[in-house]
Amino acid sequence: MKLKKLAALVLAGALCISVFTGCGMDANKTVATLGEQNVSVSIANFFCKYQKAMMDDMYLGYFGEDMWSQDLNGTGNTMEEDVKSSVMQSFHELYTLKAHMADYDVTLTEEEQQKIKDAAKAFIAGNTEEALEEMSATQEVVEELLSLYTIQSKMYEAIIVDADVEVSDEEANMRGYTLVSVGIEGEYDDAGAYTKYTEDEVKAIKEEVKKAKLALIEKDLETIAEEYDYDIQTGAYEKEDARFDIKLLEVMDGLKVGETSDVVETDTALYLVRIDSERDEKATEENRLSIISEREYAFYQEILAKWQKDDGWKVDESVLETIDFHHILTQKAETEADTAQTQKEDTQIQEDTQGTQQVETTENE
Repeated sequence: MKLKKLAALVLAGALCISVFTGCGMDANKTVATLGEQNVSVSIANFFCKYQKAMMDDMYLGYFGEDMWSQDLNGTGNTMEEDVKSSVMQSFHELYTLKAHMADYDVTLTEEEQQKIKDAAKAFIAGNTEEALEEMSATQEVVEELLSLYTIQSKMYEAIIVDADVEVSDEEANMRGYTLVSVGIEGEYDDAGAYTKYTEDEVKAIKEEVKKAKLALIEKDLETIAEEYDYDIQTGAYEKEDARFDIKLLEVMDGLKVGETSDVVETDTALYLVRIDSERDEKATEENRLSIISEREYAFYQEILAKWQKDDGWKVDESVLETIDFHHILTQKAETEADTAQTQKEDTQIQEDTQGTQQVETTENE
């Protein structure tokens, strides 16, 4: 599902700060407002640091410690600005849903509230005071964020009940195929170096594929692919399938079950394709569910957009700027015992009330 959730937030372990200078942010400040709802900079800081920790762990080795001051997304903004903007968009969504809970009779049950309290308590107890201060992670802040995402999940399910999810058999249908593909642009050698084909090489490739096609009189597509060392794949496709060149799709649509095409040439490759079934039952049902999911999400976004239009959401950029990205945040390595304990705790508090990934923190030079 495309809906963003605060999932996989692990509780075990502890935050370690090798160099701690304290946080210059005023935790009592309001970073955004929605009607009478004030959004504390503390919860924004906590969510930003969570996002930063995940990205530090994945990308720091590739882009270096100054990645947060770079425009890696091509947006014209730094990575730090992009993350902060994304976090505030998420909060706009979360607090909008919270404000409309009564519209769908959504509430948090006593059991859900207790799970949230337990998850937040475990996170607070498992970390040092210095680390918690760095992320402004109080019991109340962690509970609030977990509550917001639990509300989001429940609101999503309540909203999509009214979505139009009728999908016809024709719309969902996926035809089975076997496809041989031969690239005509260039190739990589064993060292990873790319060489573009010459005109003569492309001509030779085309002649060889034509020869292979003629051999289909006596042999099947699988045998041809093996003999010529061509790439071959099987699968299922739908009409207007974005994975395939439109020229190839037109040919596939014109074939009957058991028929193999002539050589199909696009700008990048040559193809031989065979239709294996008019309807791949498993793929068709999976596609039906995918279409339903897309329609549900689109309907959810439509309702959300109506609520958010001219709703007065306002972000105080001067307060948002006080959230600093000066420390490197990476996930703390776990021992086997830590992993086992984490899995045990995750089992107990799953769904949408799982706690926060542990991180090690060091200060950037």
